[in-house]
Amino acid sequence: MNVNVEIPVYEVMSVPVYTVSKKDTVYDAANIMCEKDIGAVVVVENKKPVGILTERDILKKVVAKNLKPKEVLVEEVMTKNIITIPKNTTLTEAAKIMSKHNVKRLPVVENNEVVGIITQDDIVRVSPKIIEILQDYIKISEPPKYSEEEVTYGICESCGAQGRVRYYQGKYLCEECLEDYKED
Repeated sequence: MNVNVEIPVYEVMSVPVYTVSKKDTVYDAANIMCEKDIGAVVVVENKKPVGILTERDILKKVVAKNLKPKEVLVEEVMTKNIITIPKNTTLTEAAKIMSKHNVKRLPVVENNEVVGIITQDDIVRVSPKIIEILQDYIKISEPPKYSEEEVTYGICESCGAQGRVRYYQGKYLCEECLEDYKED
């Protein structure tokens, strides 16, 4: 079975993306984050992403050092050299990039401008839906062409037992469930 369920990030990403300038204060950025209930803002210069400011950046680089957020500029504490991805990147590839670089969010760009942001939470939110799609696909696919007597190893579709199963009337059944089916 070859099923392609590669979903591009643009179908799942959060929009709009809230941005700040490097010259904004951490206080202003934190207020945007609180007001919009988000964990980060993308730092832009001429509409191009140049950094990201996260709750963790504020906590570790401002609060823990007892600095005054109204006196600290975003550029002083933002994460620089951010990783961005094109909007056609698949969720799988985005997840791999997040894992490889140990980041929780990736700004999504088109023509070097931020058009969205994808987070680990976004990917986790759609993962169960992808599994449901796969399960539905499997159910509507043609069953394999096995003879009614062929024995194989697998999982019984009636009781869930793992071991020797037979294909009978469109289902794989263990010997015990097969007897019950034949009696009915």
